[in-house]
Amino acid sequence: MKILKKIASLVPIVLISLLLSFFVWFSAVNSKDPTEEITYSRPVPIEVLGQNPQYTISDQSANNVTVTIKAPRSVHNSIANDMKLIRASINVSALKDGQAVLEPEISIDVKPAKLTDYNPKTVRLSIEKLVTQNYQINLNQTGNLPMGLEARTTRLDTKEVQITGPESKISEVHEILATVDMSTVTGNLSKLVDLQAVDEQGNIINGISMSPSKVTVIITIIQKGGYKNAFLALVPLGSPAYGFQITNTEIVPQVVTIYAFNPNETDKLPDLIETNPVNLNGRDESFEEVVTLKLPPGVRLVGDVEVLVKVTIEPTITTKSIRGVPITVNNLSQNLEAVLNVPYVDVYLTGPTHLLANLNAQNLTIALDLTDFDKGTHQVKPVIVLPESAINYLITPEFVEVVIQPK
Repeated sequence: MKILKKIASLVPIVLISLLLSFFVWFSAVNSKDPTEEITYSRPVPIEVLGQNPQYTISDQSANNVTVTIKAPRSVHNSIANDMKLIRASINVSALKDGQAVLEPEISIDVKPAKLTDYNPKTVRLSIEKLVTQNYQINLNQTGNLPMGLEARTTRLDTKEVQITGPESKISEVHEILATVDMSTVTGNLSKLVDLQAVDEQGNIINGISMSPSKVTVIITIIQKGGYKNAFLALVPLGSPAYGFQITNTEIVPQVVTIYAFNPNETDKLPDLIETNPVNLNGRDESFEEVVTLKLPPGVRLVGDVEVLVKVTIEPTITTKSIRGVPITVNNLSQNLEAVLNVPYVDVYLTGPTHLLANLNAQNLTIALDLTDFDKGTHQVKPVIVLPESAINYLITPEFVEVVIQPK
């Protein structure tokens, strides 16, 4: 009995020791890997499970959730490196036509971790029956062909399309269109065109899949008798200002339609029409200008055509070296003087030619700013004063040794 009593008296001591040991262990672990509560800014995508292939979700209030998790820092590090460890899902297997409100199910594939909050709490869904129908494809020609051209034949490489989508969307479809802007056509056309589903008012209906989604439109274009398409060519006069160059020219339109007064002269219509000279003398910036054309005798333009010339003019870039530029000392205290190890520097400039043309050793300023410098030997970087920020420079030497001493 004495032994049992002695053992019983030791039980509280043992339990307290175990509790203290656990507390010490927990404190040690928690100090190395503290528990933190973090709201993740990166959203978790909501996975839709159990969807009946005969139905579709036509509207879903949220596709992602944000989560708040309480876990040790090491677990948070694992999650931050792989957000796929958090999964969010909704199960729609029991849903048919109509509206539904579901709560996302959140799972965390790393332990220990506790989900403390998530948003949104619910997801509203609209479920509709999925409908598939076949439609004829209609060619929709907008705009007019340029004068002198005529569309002889038109066809599509595919005449029928299969459309699939929510029943409410499919019921709105009036026709399927392949649209071509004829005003941009200058010759035989073979073009891949997107298909569009439209309602009776011509509004495009989105949220429908089409197979195929594109068709090739093939149109044969012929030139009407007595007409001909001719390319336009810019005729420049003079040259830009010194230090500038023409980097691009554009004529709008590039092609015009012409005809001959005398039908017997149709075969003599030119392939190329020149503009009247465009004056470039002294130009130093880009410009646009309406120009006239040098039409041969008996040749006229079809339609009221305005020809616009766009000329891009940019500075030429060059490099220039200027040696022996004197150094100026600025902002030195009046009771001090500066002795430089070199009185001159060399400068290498790169920039627009016209800006560099007049720069020389006499009008360039190279300065040493000695504000707050005191007695002693210093390495100071020279500063250059340039007329334009577009000029890049290199000064040699990069640093000048300056000995500052009393006068």
